Amino acid sequence: MRIQKKTILYAAGILACGNLALQALGFLYRVILSHFAGAEGLGVYRLVNSAYLVLNAGCLSGVTMACSRLSAASEARGERGKIGAVLRLAFTVFFTLCALCAAVVLLFGNRIAAGWLGDIRCAKAFPFVLLCLALTGVENIFKSLFIGLEQMQFTAYSEVGEQLIRILSVGILLYEYQGEDYGTIAMLIFAGMVVSEVFSALFLTRLFRKNIAAGQRAGRLDAATGKQFFFIALPLSASALIGNIISSAGSVLLPQRLMVAGLTYEQALSALGVISGMAMPLLLLPVALVSSVCTALLPAVTAAQAVGNTRRVQALIGRSVSTVGLIALPATAVLVPLAPQLSEFFFGQPLTAGYVALLGAVAIVSYYQMSSGSLLNALGLQHLNVVTAVSAELVQLCLMYRWCARPTLGIYGYLLAMLLTSAGAFLINFCILQRHTGFAVRPLRRFGVPLLCGATLFGWTRVFYSVLQAYLANDIAALAVTVCGAGLLYVVMLRLLGIRLLRYLSRRIEKPQLPRLCMW
Repeated sequence: MRIQKKTILYAAGILACGNLALQALGFLYRVILSHFAGAEGLGVYRLVNSAYLVLNAGCLSGVTMACSRLSAASEARGERGKIGAVLRLAFTVFFTLCALCAAVVLLFGNRIAAGWLGDIRCAKAFPFVLLCLALTGVENIFKSLFIGLEQMQFTAYSEVGEQLIRILSVGILLYEYQGEDYGTIAMLIFAGMVVSEVFSALFLTRLFRKNIAAGQRAGRLDAATGKQFFFIALPLSASALIGNIISSAGSVLLPQRLMVAGLTYEQALSALGVISGMAMPLLLLPVALVSSVCTALLPAVTAAQAVGNTRRVQALIGRSVSTVGLIALPATAVLVPLAPQLSEFFFGQPLTAGYVALLGAVAIVSYYQMSSGSLLNALGLQHLNVVTAVSAELVQLCLMYRWCARPTLGIYGYLLAMLLTSAGAFLINFCILQRHTGFAVRPLRRFGVPLLCGATLFGWTRVFYSVLQAYLANDIAALAVTVCGAGLLYVVMLRLLGIRLLRYLSRRIEKPQLPRLCMW
């Protein structure tokens, strides 16, 4: 089947290829970090990164979403001249916020590290955190513009190149250092990130000038567009900022509450490093495919809403929910039985079956929450997504604070808190989407089929991996055969259910007016 350009399937395919390469490189990157930094070093880096994420959320999240949505709407209405004005406004807002954040960090860096993060060693990395923030802003604003214009390939090229340079630069710096000062290790990691961000900022700037700005007259920003920009950006920035502050507070409080449960500070910090730098990235490998679908859908939903095509909006939302399930549930079901062995092989860190199963459930509901929140933003309902996201983070923090201090729960209290709050946030988002758009719920098709596929693949992987380990006497061969067998079984199941996934995506989404091609 030939896939046409400027379609959701084409955009999602480009992003998926880039994201899969990015996930593979990111996984290699985390293996390198775990080798040179260890669990405690990753814990210190996570503390610094929590501060960086707060700054990034406050300065960028709303700006990039506004840039993406307005560029998509301008392109759909044939008002391409407004794109340059939107871009200038985005950079003006970002660099103003960035300068304010830099002033606060440079003046109160030691107090933030010792008082808020609870570890003075974090202060060493702050200058590079600010450099990374400025360069990331340039990169992400250009990427949001390209996404809005459905030029997904440019973002994929940039991200893969950036990750390659990051692996090399961080790996070289940590290899040359090989010390045990974890504050210096966190500083060197961010220094390597700065090197990679320089590449992305320069690369995307060049692409913009060559492919978008060339031959375009600079338009002026009208009052209505400026007002709409801030209407989109302000609630999203507030939501992301508050959410990341709460999440960062959780990262800081988690070791302290684990100490109440009986762990030493080093053990508690190692537990944070394991879950954030080893276990969770392993279980979140399918996010490369899920995020590709979400990102590709955003400009399509915005454009359909801009021209009043209600039927297309309903089709896009319904198929989005189904597609996330068809990707996330089976992929995670295959990963869960294999994760303990993979963690031992790549990180030298053992994980229990119960720990991994709970993390897998957290990953699945997180995918659903991410996709539903993205759809709300695309529809201009970001204020409702703000309330849901912030409320979920607050409840999660409260549950984590209570449960992690119990010796019978410990780190499992954190996992349970994430699972319950993410599931609740998705259910609320789902109800809001259904109420505002009227798309068909069809629970058996949206959730029943993915759940059936996931349960079947979980059973296959759990049984056959153990059998093949004994028969082949080689863990890598057993792993490869099991995964290939699971993939073939999944394709067969979809065919038996009448689902052809590529045709489902390309025709039922791109051309929802066509008659149904299969029982699905």
